Amino acid sequence: MRKIFVLYDARCGVCSWLRTWISAQPAYFAIEFIPAGSARARRLFPELSHEEEPSELVVISDAGEVYFDDAAWIVCLYALVDYRAWSFRLARPALRGLARVAWETLSKNRASLSRLLALASDAELARRLEAQPAPSCAVEDGSRVRSGEVARHHGRATRAADFLQ
Repeated sequence: MRKIFVLYDARCGVCSWLRTWISAQPAYFAIEFIPAGSARARRLFPELSHEEEPSELVVISDAGEVYFDDAAWIVCLYALVDYRAWSFRLARPALRGLARVAWETLSKNRASLSRLLALASDAELARRLEAQPAPSCAVEDGSRVRSGEVARHHGRATRAADFLQ
């Protein structure tokens, strides 16, 4: 394996937090996260079911192997330098049932956990950022100029963005 693709629910706070956490870990190979159900996921993996509201984690290896739910989570751990040993332990028969139950519990309660822990999803963060007003810049005379507007600076027209350079 040289790369895995992780199809995750970008509308889920827990899922988005886990994406951020995994991305920050040292890994043995590349991990690319793709929002499940997105146009990119459909284009790259047309043979998979692409639900509007994904109910499972899916990992696809660069060799085309597909893993679902707890097996997908174990593959994610396998990719991480500091957690590969845990992937081996959780994949063994003695702990595989525990991994399955833990994953099912997390998966079924991810929306509630997201709210309880105040974990905003990637989609929610994008909506919040898009709703923010355009930033403004202070001009030497103390007035404010919105991004993209033109101000008079020493007698010449200047865009607000020019003051940031």
